[in-house]
Amino acid sequence: MKRVIIEGKQCIGPNFTQAEFALIKRNLEKQRGLDTLAGLLETAGSPQRLKILYVLYAHKEMCVCDISEVLGISDSAVSQHLKKLKDKNLVRSRRDRQTIYYSLVPNRFTKFIGTLFIKDELKEQFSFMQKEEA
Repeated sequence: MKRVIIEGKQCIGPNFTQAEFALIKRNLEKQRGLDTLAGLLETAGSPQRLKILYVLYAHKEMCVCDISEVLGISDSAVSQHLKKLKDKNLVRSRRDRQTIYYSLVPNRFTKFIGTLFIKDELKEQFSFMQKEEA
């Protein structure tokens, strides 16, 4: 039996039988989606890429130069971030003449991450935009 100290206290265990550990390990090995999820979280975990996901969630569609202006980084840096997001199927693009617009791919991950964004900030942004249009 191994001795494990956590927060100054000894962990008393194991709390599972060898058969239960074997079952837990088998079930964990079957969870192939965990590697995919880890990759998505790693990609979205970059502060700049998370900001890109946020502005695309809030404004539905933007071009590279608009995202660049908002984030205060170069067009090429935005393009590199968008490529990584596109490679993970988080954003998509469409061309309108010479301009390429980016938007979120509607999938389980982007819908979930959208629930994490603060709704009050979005309401404030949209009300500001509506005042300008009026």
